[in-house]
Amino acid sequence: MKNNTSNFNNIPFQTLYSNEMITARVRELGLQIASDYIEKNPIFICVLRGGVYFFSDLTKAVPIPIELDFIQAKSYVGTESSGNVELIKDLDADISGRDVLIVEDIVDTGRTLKFLISHILSKKPKSLEIASLLFKEGGEAVGYPIKYVGWNIGKEFVIGYGLDYDGKFRNLPGVFLYSEE
Repeated sequence: MKNNTSNFNNIPFQTLYSNEMITARVRELGLQIASDYIEKNPIFICVLRGGVYFFSDLTKAVPIPIELDFIQAKSYVGTESSGNVELIKDLDADISGRDVLIVEDIVDTGRTLKFLISHILSKKPKSLEIASLLFKEGGEAVGYPIKYVGWNIGKEFVIGYGLDYDGKFRNLPGVFLYSEE
């Protein structure tokens, strides 16, 4: 972990993963995913809103034909999970019989992803895999294997590259440790 800081609206954040580190890791994941899906007709599902940066970069790093769709659920208020998951936007595509890859920014408590997995499996896909930029300690509660992970992290709260604090800081060009101090 780097000890340098980045200022954004005069608030210092400690860099966990720089934009360059993310770019390199996303490229690696894209090639691995392409290798696994080369003979398939995959549909990649972005978990909005946080997953949009990772999703955009990842899909560009996958050099095979893919289809895209979007889903949105909400469970966070501030830095804490509310414990309740609400589906805000459902899929547009029919995914029955399809190879599906959910693309998530972070697996944190696992509640939101567990909810989405159950929802998507009810639509009878041929296969379902998960890609997440970050896998937070404790995310094992999801109870489903996360096949593609950028990095495993501890329990600290992170922002940037799609990750937010009350809707802010998603546009930071890396992943940063967040502290209210």
